[in-house]
Amino acid sequence: MGIDKFLVDEEKVELPKKNYKSKVDDKLKTKFEEEEVKPNSINLLEMEEDKKSSKKVSMSIYFDEDDLKLLKAISKFKNTTVNKTVMSILEGPLETTKSNLPNDFNIDKLAKDYDKTSRNKKARR
Repeated sequence: MGIDKFLVDEEKVELPKKNYKSKVDDKLKTKFEEEEVKPNSINLLEMEEDKKSSKKVSMSIYFDEDDLKLLKAISKFKNTTVNKTVMSILEGPLETTKSNLPNDFNIDKLAKDYDKTSRNKKARR
């Protein structure tokens, strides 16, 4: 049987038609449709309340009106403050940045320089 089957033209050789590409495409499509989450994104409704307390200082932050409304709504829903909601968003990126700073990066000196050159000079009075 072996190779003789391919040498004889009288017999018709049938190969199974398996379309693996469409199977893989369908699997990938359904997988990505299930998880329609943007990379590096956070669902604020799933955040947990932060119990730790540290020294706080004030700073004004300006938001687009719609974004601020959303933050207020989420904060009301989670029974917390807008500040805690914003800080929960920033906590991860700030920790990552701190752990990857160069050794000669002087946070205190650069923060003081920022305060000196900042347009908001009322904060220093």
